[in-house]
Amino acid sequence: MRMYSKSIRILIGMVFIVCVVGSVMIFQSTYAKSTTNQSHTNFTSYPENEHGQTYGSAEEATSVEMLPDLIHAGSVNGIKGYLLKKDYLGEPGDVPVYDVYGKTIIGSFHIGAKNMNFPKNKNGKTYGSGADATSPETEPELISAIGVDGTEGYVLKKDLDVELPKSPEEAIAIQNSRSPGGRDIPLYEVDGETVIGVFHLGGK
Repeated sequence: MRMYSKSIRILIGMVFIVCVVGSVMIFQSTYAKSTTNQSHTNFTSYPENEHGQTYGSAEEATSVEMLPDLIHAGSVNGIKGYLLKKDYLGEPGDVPVYDVYGKTIIGSFHIGAKNMNFPKNKNGKTYGSGADATSPETEPELISAIGVDGTEGYVLKKDLDVELPKSPEEAIAIQNSRSPGGRDIPLYEVDGETVIGVFHLGGK
């Protein structure tokens, strides 16, 4: 009887240990998944318009999958213009430019053929449309853009480029440090030296 009672206690003890270990493993697995999902969600956080479409600059995305639904393409008469993601990634040609709500067409934008044969200005800098590049690395040094007042010109690629974060935590810190209204950069003539206006990057 005593041996039977002792065996029961040992069995109960083993079941208790298994339950505790199992609970700890489940908690760790759930926490890891939660942390991973949160990191992916916050890595690039674009604002949304009233229709639930994300909008912002393509430069903030680290991959095609992370591009917003509406991609900033300059301004038309002082109104910020956006391209639909499908148009931005589509075939060459003229595509509509929409307002931030993605419904009203305010202009057009030319999506060029994807090539790297950009001309050079008198200073030896390449210039052209960023849409003609096959990747961010092959974009020209001067990228065609439309200023806040509708002036056509070029922005320096280095002014558009941002340092890519090395971790999800760094990405969140960079995102939090950015001004909600975006930032202004110079708009140049094709020579890349003469300032002719202002280009607004980011924000609504």
